[in-house]
Amino acid sequence: MANGAKRDVEAPLTRAEVSPYKVEEAELTQANEAKDMEFLHRVGGVTGLAALLSSDVDRGLPVGTAPDTVEEHRRVFGPNSHAAVPPKNFFVLVWEVIQDPILILLIFAASISTILGAAIPAERAENHWIDGVAIWGAVIIVTLVGAGNDYSKDLQFRKLNALKDVIPIKVIRGGTETTAWNTEIVVGDVVLLIAGDKMVADAVVIDSQGLTMDEASLTGESDPMKKNLTEDPWVMSGTQVSEGSGRVLVIATGPHSTWGKTMALVSEAGDDDTPLQEKLGVLAMAIGKVGLAVAVACFIAQLIKWCVENNGFPIKKINDKGPIQFFLYAITIIVVAVPEGLPLAVTISLAYSMKKMMKDNNFVRVLAACETMGGATAICSDKTGTLTENRMTVVEGWFSGRKFNHAPKPEELPADVVELLKMNCALNSQAFLQTDEAGKLEFVGNRTECALLLMMDRDLGGSYKQYREQYEKNMAKRYGFSSTKKMASILMRESGKLRLYNKGAAEWVLKRCTQCHTEAGVVEMTPALRNTLLDAVTEMAKRGLRCICLSYADFELEDASRPADFFEESDNVDDNLRCIGIVGIKDPVRPEVPLAVRTCKRAGITVRMVTGDNIHTAQHIARECGILYDMGPGKPEHVAMEGPTFRELLKDPDFMAMRARLNDPKDPGCQQAMDEMRAKMYHIRVLARSSPEDKLQLVRLLKELGDVVAVTGDGTNDAPALKESDVGLAMGIAGTEVAKEAADIVILDDNFSSIVKSVLWGRSVFANIRKFLQFQLTVNLVALVTAFVGAVVGGHEPLNILQLLWVNLIMDTMGALALATEDPHPALLLQRPNGRTEYLINWRMTKHILVQGTYQMIWMFLCLYLLPLGPKVANEINSRRINDEYDIFSGFFSNWIFVAIIAITMGLQAIIINFLGVIFKVEPLDWMEWLASIAIGLGAFPLSLLTRFISRNTTCCVRFEAQTPPDIDDPTLLAELEQEDAAAGHPHAHAHAVDAPATMSKGADLERGKG
Repeated sequence: MANGAKRDVEAPLTRAEVSPYKVEEAELTQANEAKDMEFLHRVGGVTGLAALLSSDVDRGLPVGTAPDTVEEHRRVFGPNSHAAVPPKNFFVLVWEVIQDPILILLIFAASISTILGAAIPAERAENHWIDGVAIWGAVIIVTLVGAGNDYSKDLQFRKLNALKDVIPIKVIRGGTETTAWNTEIVVGDVVLLIAGDKMVADAVVIDSQGLTMDEASLTGESDPMKKNLTEDPWVMSGTQVSEGSGRVLVIATGPHSTWGKTMALVSEAGDDDTPLQEKLGVLAMAIGKVGLAVAVACFIAQLIKWCVENNGFPIKKINDKGPIQFFLYAITIIVVAVPEGLPLAVTISLAYSMKKMMKDNNFVRVLAACETMGGATAICSDKTGTLTENRMTVVEGWFSGRKFNHAPKPEELPADVVELLKMNCALNSQAFLQTDEAGKLEFVGNRTECALLLMMDRDLGGSYKQYREQYEKNMAKRYGFSSTKKMASILMRESGKLRLYNKGAAEWVLKRCTQCHTEAGVVEMTPALRNTLLDAVTEMAKRGLRCICLSYADFELEDASRPADFFEESDNVDDNLRCIGIVGIKDPVRPEVPLAVRTCKRAGITVRMVTGDNIHTAQHIARECGILYDMGPGKPEHVAMEGPTFRELLKDPDFMAMRARLNDPKDPGCQQAMDEMRAKMYHIRVLARSSPEDKLQLVRLLKELGDVVAVTGDGTNDAPALKESDVGLAMGIAGTEVAKEAADIVILDDNFSSIVKSVLWGRSVFANIRKFLQFQLTVNLVALVTAFVGAVVGGHEPLNILQLLWVNLIMDTMGALALATEDPHPALLLQRPNGRTEYLINWRMTKHILVQGTYQMIWMFLCLYLLPLGPKVANEINSRRINDEYDIFSGFFSNWIFVAIIAITMGLQAIIINFLGVIFKVEPLDWMEWLASIAIGLGAFPLSLLTRFISRNTTCCVRFEAQTPPDIDDPTLLAELEQEDAAAGHPHAHAHAVDAPATMSKGADLERGKG
């Protein structure tokens, strides 16, 4: 093994080397592929197989040994990682760029110009071949820039996509439950699985508590597969746990696993175009068609003029300011007119935003989600962990007929009740506690269960780990948490009987209790006692506490009257329960959430809480967050509704008829139905005791009403709502892998304020594209008009081919890079959401395009050299502000990319004019001409400011262009905004915000937006 010691730990052994374990990797792979039960029996079942791998089904791989057992297993059996699909070679990307039809035309024209210019003596004497060579140079530059952008984008997306596949896995190592990244899992690891988990390696079942796997992603079979030790113990990587729980022994990782072999046969598909990219693609095509029409008109006009001047069609002169040049010029106009920079700008902006959003704890899984979040008008948020801290602690409760204002101590309760509480907390749970390197306690798994474990260890004087080690072997069956029944149970074998430990939502469990532990011992659950307990639950819930009832029930080991499958369904056993006690768990609201909710309301986004918790708890937390608030006298209050009531509303015949009219555009009552439905639905701000189906139906209703809906979710059952929403937001900490797979964005810190940041970035993407559009369309307008007028009226083009190509490079590639990487301004959250129907080009942008375009055209016609580039650079800076703000230089020097591109553009321009005159057909400028050129460029700034001043101070312009402010119906927030407006000198800007006015006073919203 001396050679093996020098080997990289990531490299598995070759067949020529001997494994230090009693089973070879080839044997495991063969048995796994064949699902060979005979092999499993031959080695002594899963227990024997674990021993052959130097592992243990109860304690997992040993840790703290020399050599490191985990690293040794990784060295021998290979790492749990897959070979990455190699990136495209740069030259392949170059070849793909050259396939562009316009570039092919340009190459064809350049070839003809070069050949004729070099082959015909008269043409060679006039150095006409230089034109062709120069165009070749331009083609090479455009091709390299395009391929470079594609290569950079590919690398960026590879880094981001690599993060998608790194997930924490619960394992047992050295007898301790802990977490490890999926890439750290090795053969011999014991992995803990619960509903919603994703299997990251091939394994065999150690024990199964109704463990059911969804194998559709591998086999295509929609029916879930139940796993057990006797019939089907083989668990494949790439599958997901749909029900139950269990422990499994890993037997194949990485390329040796089922998923790894599948991945080796296919390469990952690229990202689809986002809606904004598609919309811009259509716009670019339309502009390209206009450019084609102008190019054809210019060619025909110049050809007619040339034929008239030469009394026919002299073949010898076709490359002497003749048809060849006309053809080249026409192609160049098409090249300039086709705005390749539009989709490029979106790609750059989205990739830049994705990278920056990671720092704001937003991991984007679907590219389109970046832009869609900017148009969000409604957010349906979970409560636990998103609006609250998810650091749950038992702070009070009801035990043995007494109310406690603290977690009880052992001496305060009867010994039998203490023991029942310990057994329930420790065994009826799959969560665990661990300490990080800094000594900080971490919750792993369900936070409610963690709170009960904490109560057991700190308050009840027990150790949940010891109880699990001592009693888990007696487990008969586990019944996982059901969102329908709001409870979970475990069936244990205890001294000649079966005992079921149950816990769940207090009001739901109490309905199933027939007895209760009190100071007088175990008594019957009378209606009076049940009402007393429910009153205690309501009182705690109104103070924002989550109420969990702990109970149990006993069964005979053998009962002839019991059906054989009695214990298969939890409904059979979760009945006739005996109440042990009720705990009140505090989960404080995150300090930053009320401000984040206020920001959403100010931005015109309605926040709704959708939770499975008690309605009183939900109302308390919602008021604390600012989701529920008093509407003032005479106005309808917002509603907190329970799931069952919501379901009854959906089934109401009148409601169903209204919904049918709403979804039928041909129905004359469609708009009336829309208004009535909004009146009913928009006042629902809290949905408590809701099921995943309730959340799904709420999302569908809001989308039917025209909202752009973002939804948060963490459970497996949330996947349908996450998929149905416009943007699905999964919780990175508490979320199951199924929820993350269904989501578009993963919120890494489970924090609502991070969701608000994703809205800001989404609006920034939309704003940056608009900035680039304003800049791009201005240059398009100038280039096409001057080209046409110059060719038709003057008989020659104001700019030659290379000059036009240079302008194209400036406006497309560099403009896209500069304007698409602007960081978001907080003022974007003061604007109304984009929604579904917002136009890309509004009247403000059109006004600036026309004014700046006219200014540039005037100087274009007056000057024959490249002075107009000055106004183009100035217009690029002007385009940073598209809503008539005065502060066009705000944040200019903090964006080093923008500054660098402006500097490069101006530097290259100076080099072209002073040193490349022969190629570009320009004359060097003296210092006075340079000053004149700079003055003309700077003149674009005062012209832009004058345009903005007139727009903001002329009543007709304000009314025509004003943006509707966000709808705000919170009277307290409106009063605060009124005070802010008054202090800023803009009274009454929000006086009627709730009525969504069509105009606003003197651009007050813009004044606040400019910072």
